[in-house]
This record gives sequence, structure tokens and C-alpha cells, in this order.
Amino acid sequence: MSVLGTHFLLHIISSTSLYWESAFSYQILTQMDMLKLLHGRVGELHSILSRSVQDLGADTVQIYAITNHTKVVYAIKCLKVAMLNVVPIVRAGDVGQGDHKQLINGRCRKLIGTFSTTDLRGCHITSLKSWLGISALAFTEEVESSPLYSESDMQNRGSSRRELVTCYAESPLSEVNEKAVTNPVHRVWVVNQEGLPVGLVSLTDVIRVIRHSLLSDSNDQ
Repeated sequence: MSVLGTHFLLHIISSTSLYWESAFSYQILTQMDMLKLLHGRVGELHSILSRSVQDLGADTVQIYAITNHTKVVYAIKCLKVAMLNVVPIVRAGDVGQGDHKQLINGRCRKLIGTFSTTDLRGCHITSLKSWLGISALAFTEEVESSPLYSESDMQNRGSSRRELVTCYAESPLSEVNEKAVTNPVHRVWVVNQEGLPVGLVSLTDVIRVIRHSLLSDSNDQ
């Protein structure tokens, strides 16, 4: 890659979001926009994107999760207490009753859904109150068909609930980038050969690795 091209990409990915002024408004450049830009430069970034997910340390011992019986009210509390944006929903029939009210280790448990702050976006407070007593899994299915959400709200949520986007520890970053851009989702679950979760790769992780590699190359020149 040319020095100019490297400096351009570094300028783009050095911030999680950028603003620019158009004739009538301000717009934001999101992480997804950055991934789409990088997706069109796969050839130039081959040496970076050919690295495996395992190189990111995405295979972790602890995966914060909720169960398929966790109610929305407790799911929201779990996100708030742990300062998380998303948790996987796992099938956990062998946990205690109290564990459905708190985060558990979801590693190597059956992955059946995802609950995130995005699911709550655009939800009227009165409607949310009526849903607090149902399971988070049922909630993600309810809101998909709810007339209380606009078409743009549903498009913004993408396929993160219904389609569980996954990869393997051996998968290259280019595959993660492809799946994130195509679906679109902001995170890809890392699973083992049995399809059980062992980690997570976010857009932030991918951008961080690319930025670090470009900075290293730039300093060597």
C-alpha cells in the first residue's frame, strides 16, 4: 500500500466516529461505514485481514450471558451493571433459579439469541413496561413484529437477533469483516466446531487491529 493510502486509512480509523458538514446538515461516519470502506480495500489489507480471529484473543474463558428464561427487567439490569451493550442468550437448563436474574458464563452453552441496547432503541416507555416481565428472548421476537417500531428502526437493528452471525477461532479477519458488512451486525460470535460460543469479535476489535498494524507499518517506513 502506498504511504498516501496508509495515511488516509489511518486518518479514517483513528477515531470511532467522525463528523462532516454537508450543505444542510451534519452526518456521522460510523464504525460500519469504516468497515465498508475497508471491505473495498481487502486486497491492499490482505496481510492484516488474513490474520485469524484467534490472534485477537477473542477466544475467552468468560463470556457474560443471560439465559433463555431471563426476563427483560433483569436483562436490562445486567447490561447496566456490567456496562455492556450486548449479551448472548444461551440455553441453560442446569443453572439455579437465581441465575436467571444475573449474568452467567455462557461459554460452550447453546447460543440461541442476542439481547442488546439496540433492541431497546425506539421502544416507547409504556410499551417497554408491559414487556419487562417476559423473557428477553421472547422480547426480541416480539419487537420484530411490533407496529410500534418504524421501518427505519427495524433496519437499524439489522439481523442481530434472528440470524446469529458466527465465525471460528481459525477464521480470518476478512471473513469477519465480510459477515459484519453483509448482514449487517456490529459483532460476530466466535464458536467452536460444535457451534457453542467461545468468544466475541466486535467492529471495534477489527478496526483496532487494522489501525495497530497500519501504524506499525507507517513507523517502519
